[in-house]
Amino acid sequence: MTSKPKLSRAKRKSAPPSAKALAIQSPVAVNIPKPATWFSKLTATQRIALLVGVIYFSLSFFTFRHVIANIPLVLSGEAVINGDELVPFFNPDSQLIDQAAGKFNQLTNGYEFRVRYSILTTWLRYYKVLPFAIVLVVPGVAYLSYLFVALLLKRILPQYKPEAIYQLTAAPVLMIFIIMAYAKITHFYTLILGFSLCLVSITLMTYGLIFPQKNPYKPILAACVITLFNPAVHYLILFALYMAFAVLTLVVMDGIAVFKNGSWRNIYRPRMWWSGWQIFKKDWRRLFVEVRFWRCVGAFAMLGLGTLLPYALFVKFYALRGVPNLSETVPGDFYFIQDASISLGHVLAFDMAGIMDKEFTGDYLAKVPRYSNMVYSFLLFVPLLFKRVGEEIFNTEELKAFRNVMYVVTFFTMWATLGYSGPAWLPTFHRTMAFISTVANGMQSGIGDLVVKLMGTIVQVLRFPHRFELVTFMVATILISISIIWLHDTFMKKGFGEIVWVLTGKRIGEVKSKPKQKQTAVKKGTGSFIPLMMVLVFMIPIFSNESYRIVFSSGDFNHFLTPYPVGPLKEVKEALLQLPPGKVVVLPPTETAKVIVDINGVEHKFIDKFHIYYLDLPSYYYGLTGDSDNKHEFFLMLRALYYQQPWWINIARDLDLKYIVVNKELVANTVGGQEYLREVERILIPELDSRDAYLKKLMENESYALYEFTDLPTAERVPLYLDVDWNSFIRILSSNLELTRYYDLRHTMVVGDLESFDSLTLVTDDEHESALDLYLKANKTQFARPNSVTLPFDPEQISSSYYLSPMFRLFQFFSDSKYNRLDMITPGLWGTIEGGFIGVPREAPFRIDVTLPEEGEYRLLLRGAISAVDMEMKSRLFEDPLRLTLASDPSNLAFFDKKLVFSANRTPLDVSQYTLNELGLLIPSDVVVVNYQYQFFDLGVVTASKGKYPIYFTKLNDAPMLVEGILVIPEDVYQTLSLPPNVTVVQPNELCCGSVIMQGEEP
Repeated sequence: MTSKPKLSRAKRKSAPPSAKALAIQSPVAVNIPKPATWFSKLTATQRIALLVGVIYFSLSFFTFRHVIANIPLVLSGEAVINGDELVPFFNPDSQLIDQAAGKFNQLTNGYEFRVRYSILTTWLRYYKVLPFAIVLVVPGVAYLSYLFVALLLKRILPQYKPEAIYQLTAAPVLMIFIIMAYAKITHFYTLILGFSLCLVSITLMTYGLIFPQKNPYKPILAACVITLFNPAVHYLILFALYMAFAVLTLVVMDGIAVFKNGSWRNIYRPRMWWSGWQIFKKDWRRLFVEVRFWRCVGAFAMLGLGTLLPYALFVKFYALRGVPNLSETVPGDFYFIQDASISLGHVLAFDMAGIMDKEFTGDYLAKVPRYSNMVYSFLLFVPLLFKRVGEEIFNTEELKAFRNVMYVVTFFTMWATLGYSGPAWLPTFHRTMAFISTVANGMQSGIGDLVVKLMGTIVQVLRFPHRFELVTFMVATILISISIIWLHDTFMKKGFGEIVWVLTGKRIGEVKSKPKQKQTAVKKGTGSFIPLMMVLVFMIPIFSNESYRIVFSSGDFNHFLTPYPVGPLKEVKEALLQLPPGKVVVLPPTETAKVIVDINGVEHKFIDKFHIYYLDLPSYYYGLTGDSDNKHEFFLMLRALYYQQPWWINIARDLDLKYIVVNKELVANTVGGQEYLREVERILIPELDSRDAYLKKLMENESYALYEFTDLPTAERVPLYLDVDWNSFIRILSSNLELTRYYDLRHTMVVGDLESFDSLTLVTDDEHESALDLYLKANKTQFARPNSVTLPFDPEQISSSYYLSPMFRLFQFFSDSKYNRLDMITPGLWGTIEGGFIGVPREAPFRIDVTLPEEGEYRLLLRGAISAVDMEMKSRLFEDPLRLTLASDPSNLAFFDKKLVFSANRTPLDVSQYTLNELGLLIPSDVVVVNYQYQFFDLGVVTASKGKYPIYFTKLNDAPMLVEGILVIPEDVYQTLSLPPNVTVVQPNELCCGSVIMQGEEP
């Protein structure tokens, strides 16, 4: 046996163990690399972004958990989600595809221009898609906004850790979308989705305009394309506004730089212009990429040609095709702007007018600002309020330009959001425009007219002040994120004391410093929790408000999104489908300050279009964007029904109504707000039941009653124009409820009713006035309505269009309440020649632009209703200003004692004892003016050449008047004017259907 050589101790230690030795040693863990997962391959920021997305969707699933739980119920067709203007549709053909094709909608008896311009996302309202869309779209678009804001800040703020940016940006974006969802859940498919797309466009456009890169036009083009396909028209205008202010700010900065470097001194030298032109020709591609001014020019060209022009063509030739007068359905006068104005306190509290505050308080805006949310306004302005913060964040020329753009837009949009709110002396954006417009209009010159037109165009495009707040919110997601990123970075690097010192200028008590290594270890250990803590603290102010806590913890927006059980309505629909086809309406219209209590005892708030869409049968829509003709004729019927006057039968027959459904679930709203048609829900069924000679009740269940109109016309009817005062109109209709079996009622204001006819039967109390009416309808271009460009600026000119939205405001014309700003009781739009007027209750100027078709002699006839008014007229048509005193005939307008105006034994007052000024002082406190019929007032004869002539009126006393417009008629035609030969005048007792019972009827 040979012995092994001995090894030294050192060698024995270093020698590798034998295989045997390894076999008997304890097992040792061997690190075997695991296969990489997709999650492990993600970068830190991608992981954070993914986690934020999970959190957003998890919060949505919690917030809408009851909506999710009710999805099977919705899919089965037993219930549908609807809430106010969140109207689901049920038939893709009649309610979406036909409207996408621009067809006339028989269901609403009008054109659905809202469906057209939001056609890209309207499909989300399909009743089976709607619950999924609410749950997924809202967090989805919030997440999309978060990704782009975080990406923008990561690119432009390299001094901060990307991980911190992605962590901390999540909170401001979430906060803004919480406010958006709270206020605009009814329009999530346009306003919330469109908000996100507009924010994405702003981030792309800002990055492309300001920050250097190889191809800045890629993000600019992307921003323009995304804006073009935004489903809400508001955001296209708002994006163009943002870009205009961004470009203006950048150009001003460049101009200041030119003055500072002194190069402006060479601006007058031709050599400089020539050399500049040579450089531009040679290197224009490089200039448009590298020079900020030329990038702005290129971006504007892309926006104009690639976005604004195509969208303008889309609106003109598609979205508004067939809509005769958008201003009548979507008005923009002083009081609409005032209603959409938001006070400074609400702006700083990030309060937005919306549906949930309406549900809680009866008003679309919280009565008191949510003061706790003003913390967010403080964070918004931290970089401006504290110089050192701004210097640390915006430390490059590009970032300074970015700062200037962001804050210029913020200040302007906050200023514009104020509208006409706050004290009257506050020079808001709209008051400034009003002042400029008033001064320019008073100049009575071409330049003044140009300025007035410019101001009017601006306010018509940027109609409602609360829309500007949307841009403030977009910018806030970026600026608030920057502030909390700075707070986090400062705390992590220098501690809380540094933040206190920067914000207050005071040092907090000295703390014994720990060893640096230990401090670093502590921060490293707690650093991952600090962003989470900041996010949680950030959300405290908004959820300190009870309404937000209730809505977002309830599971269905405090029952607002609780599905409505359609079982009783389904029974009505099944019954209707078994009957001969015909028009059907649901009464009373639900676009009122009332609520629906369903068979489960849950309150709902929805509008007329829900019933129209569910029944899917020809009907009438008279809500917010309904056709003005529908509103007028249906108003007549509803007014008679409400006062239980039988003449509604003639109106219903004239409308060709076949079926009437009465909604028994309607009850008075107990929340607050103005209620129209008090107790109407208790009137309808007894009134319909009492008319069994004309209607038959077909069925009734716990929620609805269905009636069939059994007395419809059976043959072609004779057109009948009742050109009489309001009382006579009602007397004629009330005297014989068979009247519209034989006669087709024609109204002056309804489009097409008097424009053409083979023959016309006329009942009139003044043939000459009727001849003027018919002449006007046949020669519409000779009728000039009051100039509308000053309506948004003048509280003393009240547009009747304000009272068309919704239709129930028309009832205010019959009252002497504060809501009737005319200071005159008048029968709505009945008797108007073009379906509108302006009221001028107090001393004020107004203007009408008349056009003379040819050179010659013309008579000017003002149409309206005038109590007793002293006026001055100025125009190039007159050699000198004219002074006129005008008053309606006593048969057309009367004065009553305010205490007796609604009593049965009232008698007109003799006001001849008062001067015009004295009479103005008595109205409306002691004396009430009641208008029965409009008439023409002779303003005199003028001779002039062809052209447009503004006439400036100055009303010199406070007595009210209603002005429809001025008819320009050749003098020779006026002198020989008579009724057309195909018009037959008859007396009321000569109508074929029976005698007229002459009984008093008051408005």
